[in-house]
Amino acid sequence: MVDCRNQFEAMRADDLPVAEYIGPEGEGLMIPTDGVYNPLLRCRILTKRATDAGAMLFEKSAALNISGSRVETANGVINCRKVIVAVDGGLENVLPELSGRVRTARLQMIGTAPTDEVKFTRPVYYRWGFEYWQQLPDGRIALGGMRDFGGDEEWTDKSIPSDAIQKSREIFLRTKLGIQAEITHRWAAVAAFNGSGVPIIEEVRPGVWAIGSYSGTGNIIGAICGRGVAQIVVKGETALLDELRPLP
Repeated sequence: MVDCRNQFEAMRADDLPVAEYIGPEGEGLMIPTDGVYNPLLRCRILTKRATDAGAMLFEKSAALNISGSRVETANGVINCRKVIVAVDGGLENVLPELSGRVRTARLQMIGTAPTDEVKFTRPVYYRWGFEYWQQLPDGRIALGGMRDFGGDEEWTDKSIPSDAIQKSREIFLRTKLGIQAEITHRWAAVAAFNGSGVPIIEEVRPGVWAIGSYSGTGNIIGAICGRGVAQIVVKGETALLDELRPLP
């Protein structure tokens, strides 16, 4: 609990809401302003806003060559003034100059049928965030984590569930959470990590900006980084990104 005590004191020092907690989820900290959202729904909403505003979006058009004024794909060429590479998992494959600083890992999930065996009213982060789960409004449980149980095999850009992690997660679901509901979904994705935990936000080639390597926190911080770099590219404004850069 030393880590929880340290986090508690750091959050209190910055006037952030936090309380010590003991309950059905375990013992730790309660952060009352924490929450969850549906990232796919958000992505679709943002996509519609962008296309309604005149943006052109192309799926399944891998960028083969990238410079600050030109992006070549298998299906055509895009000429531009600047390029923002907003990729998390696999960022070091798109921009090889980041190899050695950025490393991609596989993250895996399972989902159950609706159940009333438990009632979790909030998202839970367990064992330093190596496990995490939430109960959806219809009663389904979404459980992820245990990446460290897979060893070096989980450092991969292959977003295919692995037997070892899936089995460990199923045991956790049945024994730790006490849920026997049928597992209906299994899936995986990739995310990029780096040694500092601070996102990559930099111009890696003339006119080519890279943002990514969020170390598992990209849903929120990724949007902020995207806005910040867009402000630099379009307006030359740095205020938003200045708040994200690590302290000296």
